[in-house]
Amino acid sequence: MTTEPEPNTLLDVSPRYLAGTGSETNPVARAVLAFDWRHDYNRELDQTFVSSPDHRFRIGMGQLDPGAWWRITAAREPLGPPQWMAAFSKDTPEEMVAAVTEALHVALPRTDWTGAEHPALQEGAFDGDAFLDALVAAGWRDLGEPHGVRSVWSPDYLVRAELRRGADPLDLMGNCALAVLVGPEEVGDPYWQALFTADTPALVTNAFVRTLVDPAPLRRDADLMDEHLLAHLGYTVIEDGLVPVPPPYTDEDLTRAAAHSLARLLAAADGHLTVGEVLDELADQPLPSTETGPGPATTWGQLPPEQQQLAAMLTLDLVADAARYSHRLLGLHDDATGRVWQYLTRGNVPAVPIADLRFTNDDLYAAAGTIAAYMIATTDDPSGILEGFHGEPIASRASEETVKRFWDEHPDHVVQPAYDEICRRFTAVHDSVGDLFAPGMPQPPALVSAAPAYLAGPGHTTATSPAAPLLAAGWSRVEIASGDVYLSPCGRIRTTAVHAPAGTSWNTAYTDPASGDQLWHITADVRTPAEITAAIHQALAATQAAAPADLRYPALSGGLEPLTEAGWFMDNVPGYIIWNASDETASVERATSASALADGANPHWVISGGDLQPGGPGWYIEMADRVPRPMLTAVAAALTNTEPVTRLARQIPQEHRADMDIVPLEWRPADSAGDRAAAARRRPLDGKGVTANGPLFAEASRTQTPVPRRRTP
Repeated sequence: MTTEPEPNTLLDVSPRYLAGTGSETNPVARAVLAFDWRHDYNRELDQTFVSSPDHRFRIGMGQLDPGAWWRITAAREPLGPPQWMAAFSKDTPEEMVAAVTEALHVALPRTDWTGAEHPALQEGAFDGDAFLDALVAAGWRDLGEPHGVRSVWSPDYLVRAELRRGADPLDLMGNCALAVLVGPEEVGDPYWQALFTADTPALVTNAFVRTLVDPAPLRRDADLMDEHLLAHLGYTVIEDGLVPVPPPYTDEDLTRAAAHSLARLLAAADGHLTVGEVLDELADQPLPSTETGPGPATTWGQLPPEQQQLAAMLTLDLVADAARYSHRLLGLHDDATGRVWQYLTRGNVPAVPIADLRFTNDDLYAAAGTIAAYMIATTDDPSGILEGFHGEPIASRASEETVKRFWDEHPDHVVQPAYDEICRRFTAVHDSVGDLFAPGMPQPPALVSAAPAYLAGPGHTTATSPAAPLLAAGWSRVEIASGDVYLSPCGRIRTTAVHAPAGTSWNTAYTDPASGDQLWHITADVRTPAEITAAIHQALAATQAAAPADLRYPALSGGLEPLTEAGWFMDNVPGYIIWNASDETASVERATSASALADGANPHWVISGGDLQPGGPGWYIEMADRVPRPMLTAVAAALTNTEPVTRLARQIPQEHRADMDIVPLEWRPADSAGDRAAAARRRPLDGKGVTANGPLFAEASRTQTPVPRRRTP
């Protein structure tokens, strides 16, 4: 007959403080057997007492207070008051108590047992800070000294060591000078504790701290271990022996949390740093595009102020966008439901023509890497980034079959070590965060060339560039509360720019000098591309200067020939003549009958482009029926102009991208530094432009629904 072997429940425990009691080591046996200490046993109380030959040191085992089951006292005279005391609770690992008792007689036989010379009886030998410093050197975390108590915690937050300055030298069980408490703070009484009064010599405290942080494991029988200590080690005991307990989180959970924290920080770039702070950090940084020239490199701080401001805003924009793929830095794969590229560059963007800029996309990428690293480096307490993470589910503990577990459902001693590791991984990304803006990453260009212009949005110079042709022709400018008024030299034409948070609208009116009546008007809404408005103003200024009479009379016919030449087609409905772009993303409409105008709601001409649904980014221009031919021709030519326009990439309407060709703006070498900025050109790729469903705008797709259009009934 054979018998099955007993299950092996022996366990090598590390860290040592999780071993608890259970060793065969007897802390008093060596004192009695090797050094002739006196031994007494109280059978009734089941207490053991030993004392040194000179009666200056006493060790008690089995004390009535379980928090001081082991107690050691030392006195300079046999019958004198204690100079110092130490106590250990019943479940303290015997090896740690033995380390202290061994220190009391290890100096024999050289020790003078008369008392004054014994190293454990020297006054002023207590050094609690050295005790805690030894823990910190072993990887424990120093939490500072709030309320006069210095605290140091173990890496797993299961042990805390506290140094109380100015403690009563005879207070052992109340507020002793030095305490080591093992167990989660939130559970109440510790699993075990070690207490030392003031004046406990370094000989004793050093012996204890050495064994406390010793990486060598302690052998225990798991069957006899406290179940809580065993659980902290990741085990439980069943009939078959030791069984691992699934951890509350995995290493990948920590990585995902760190990636989540990094994404939260980067996504809030424009709230984390001001434009001024970005400029301060970049001021002395050279522009990479200027480092290869014959002269000294240009720094960001040497650029014109408006260009610095625009570059800072675009840099923050790139950093914020990098949040959607920042997880790559931590080795995670892309999520199929990743963040959608958002409009972030907004507000009062400096109206600097892109052709005049002295920095490139690559310069902005380098700046974004610098700023992203600066944001991480200046995050004093990364755990603050995690505040919004407490309510997040733990990915590995969430499935359709199980109830989701959230980080904040775990006790502090479980979550805090995880947060420390998350913060460590978060901070470690500092050195590699610039890789987010390296070639091969899906970052969009900050500056692009885009076509057709009528889908490119108003652009960031919509408040200024349409006025340039008027000012160049000698028109006067008058500021008003809502914007600016431009008056022709003849005084008959008035163009008003109304500035609002949503953009700038333009209205031009021609007044008959004889009657004072308005003969015609043109109104462009805030979403009209600046190039189209500027084309109208260019024709207006040129005609007023060369043939002003042509502006007085309406176009009886013609003016739209550029549309036909460009392949636009007519799609008439009762009461309207409509010219549509070949892809139906823009149109020119004219009301042709009185019935179409009966309600007075529609103007005679409506030019529109893009998505005109409520809230959409489409635009429209309204013209009166008497608008002169040069204005119609200017609009038609602008609509059919195939030259790409330059834009801040984020201001291109997302709804229009699938119907556009968009490529990064690239600077060609110029003859001089002054001309270099004007050499912006559209970069070819295999002889063709890059469409929106290419590498620049991966979120868009050519298969999406065509741009919705408003149809006139």
